[in-house]
Amino acid sequence: MCWRQVSKLTKTLFVVIFYMTMYELIWYALGPTTEVTFISEDLHVGDKYALIFLAAGPEWPVFSDAEGAEVFRSRGCGPCFITNNKGLLPMSEFDAVLVYGKTALLSDSMAAMPPEKRFLLETYKRCMSSKLSRCIREPKVTSFVNFMVFHLCELCDKLLRNRYHNKIAQ
Repeated sequence: MCWRQVSKLTKTLFVVIFYMTMYELIWYALGPTTEVTFISEDLHVGDKYALIFLAAGPEWPVFSDAEGAEVFRSRGCGPCFITNNKGLLPMSEFDAVLVYGKTALLSDSMAAMPPEKRFLLETYKRCMSSKLSRCIREPKVTSFVNFMVFHLCELCDKLLRNRYHNKIAQ
């Protein structure tokens, strides 16, 4: 009897508040608990992969994370990762910088890197536009220091060996 005497607005507010309360109770009862985990300073992004930055200019497509790893996985190489995303990491965190096209792309920020980390990438435009996946010939990588020529897998192996030796030296 009492429910019939309450106005429609009051009934609506009561029903809305009831449903919101039930929603909150169920959410807190069944929802996952929040966990905060702090990562130690010793653990860096490059601990699993040798990281390579591709300086190729704005006209080339940006590598996604999966595509960057797939370049080396599809060739049967070791755990390496290539990207042309400048915002991913500071340049000092990369193990190598590949310059495609004009060597003028080697800007001041990359020129400050040690010379043994700088390489010149030689490949066809079609290979670059397919994000190094459908290449007629294997891309060649030339060192700026001693002009040694590598394939991508050889470069990956070299970077992984350097990373391993640096870890042992520390």
